[in-house]
Amino acid sequence: MEQNRYKGKILVVDDEEGIREICKEALRDNGYDVIVAEDGEQAAKILNSVDDIDIVLSDLNMPKMDGMALIEYINKFNLDVGLIVMTGFGTIETAVEVMKKGALDFIPKPFYLSHLLFKIEQALDRRKEKKRRERLNKLVRILKLNKDLNAKIELQSLLNEFLFHVERTFSPDGAVIFLSTNGTFSAQRISGVFKKQTHLLGEIKGVVDYIARSLKSVIFIPGKLEDIELSSKGILNNFEYQLLATPLIAKSGLIGIVLLVRKKENMPFNEEDLQLLTVFASQTAAIIENSKLYGRVVEINREIIRSLAKAVEAKDSYTKGHSDQVARYAVKLGRRLKLSSNELDNLYWAGIVHDVGKIGIPDSILNKPGKLTQEEFDLMKQHPVIGREILSEVDSLKPILPVMYHHHERIDGKGYPDGIKDEQIPFLSKIISVVDAYDAMTSDRAYRKAMDIKKAVEILEQGSGTQWSEDLVKEWISILKKEKKI
Repeated sequence: MEQNRYKGKILVVDDEEGIREICKEALRDNGYDVIVAEDGEQAAKILNSVDDIDIVLSDLNMPKMDGMALIEYINKFNLDVGLIVMTGFGTIETAVEVMKKGALDFIPKPFYLSHLLFKIEQALDRRKEKKRRERLNKLVRILKLNKDLNAKIELQSLLNEFLFHVERTFSPDGAVIFLSTNGTFSAQRISGVFKKQTHLLGEIKGVVDYIARSLKSVIFIPGKLEDIELSSKGILNNFEYQLLATPLIAKSGLIGIVLLVRKKENMPFNEEDLQLLTVFASQTAAIIENSKLYGRVVEINREIIRSLAKAVEAKDSYTKGHSDQVARYAVKLGRRLKLSSNELDNLYWAGIVHDVGKIGIPDSILNKPGKLTQEEFDLMKQHPVIGREILSEVDSLKPILPVMYHHHERIDGKGYPDGIKDEQIPFLSKIISVVDAYDAMTSDRAYRKAMDIKKAVEILEQGSGTQWSEDLVKEWISILKKEKKI
């Protein structure tokens, strides 16, 4: 018998053994990994030691630690889990209260297992959508940081800008930026508690030395999450703050360290914070080292954009290499049309980024094997809008924003996102539109196999003058004939 595809990890919390066993069996039969706990206290210990739990399915009325206390524990430590509450004593008031506290759903007992499974699938979908929005928000923050740092040339201005973005993004109680001079680290910028409690700089010296030697990032939460190597060396013993730190590594090597602290009773730092701070540090280190080399700054921008394009393709294995292919095809067609070197450069980068906005489209739509519903297609049509929103944070890409934004417009005005037509459409967008369609048709997709080149050419010819520019379709077909592909 075929095994159910793994869907996620669920923690079932209920003081009734029968309920726990029924839920565990039903969930496992439907592809979930299940852990059980008999009360909130046991559940808290599990949550403290297991990192990849997706959903907590918890009863409200339990001994030791009830459901409400468990919700407060999850909120206090900012645990990345979805929560569904179930109870045999449910009222509208109770449902409203648990939802206000952050629960994704509320299920009164007794319940049908089919209803429970439906609620869990809904909760997982909401978590995926939330994470998608968080990823998009992080990308925008990263690009905004890059844009603002690129506008600065002088080192002190760069450090001020970096500190501003760090404080706005992570809300620390204090921050320090150390820079290295001949291997000696000195605090170049301090904020928050480090200004009021200067002795803290001495208390974190061991961490700075450790990171300088190991080049490792550190996350430390007193009593909850402590680096084993730091603890074994006695570093941060009795330190009263949470700590997040990462090295600033450029091509020449370690140039500095950025370190943040929060009071231990405040919202805890987590691994996602550490990952984002590491990205911030990576960008900043490169820009600090190359602040006077504009060409290098442009290169960094382009590396980020390539990473974004690859992140989109990673969401859909069928589109791997699509952006690069469209960019190459566009330049090939542009050369045949004898465009200038600047126009060819814009064409290439427009091809690379033309689908960046798909990072904001749910995977379930991108990878759907069948035809999209009208509602799904309407969401898909938002990817040029999302792409423009993301890329507008990079000054060097502003010339290609209209090219990317309008690459799905049609000559007859029936395209998207603005429904403009003919001469209203940027010329370079028309080029991208033709080669994008050709590559899509001649490549495998989730919903169909690759078309024969002759069939793709027939479709281009049929849409010539309505969907695509008639002249550009002719020129592209001429290229294919010259290369003896048809």
